[in-house]
Amino acid sequence: MPDFDGFPIEAQAPEARFETVVYNLLQPETLIRPSRLLYSRVPVQHPGPKITIPQDLSGRRLFVFEKSEGVTNVWMVLSSDYKV
Repeated sequence: MPDFDGFPIEAQAPEARFETVVYNLLQPETLIRPSRLLYSRVPVQHPGPKITIPQDLSGRRLFVFEKSEGVTNVWMVLSSDYKV
């Protein structure tokens, strides 16, 4: 698309697939505790000319994670030394 200021779909889709695989591989590890990935969506671009604002994209990459246990707003209790 003309004047598009972002990564091409050819780069975004493999990155999103890789990120999904990494989160799923890390889940059973006991020393690394990522949030559980509940849902992920990879952007899809349908074939055709790319000359205007794309109407041929099916969504953007999306990741939905399970909320982890623990304190929900640690930012408020941090001193200003840690807020850098």
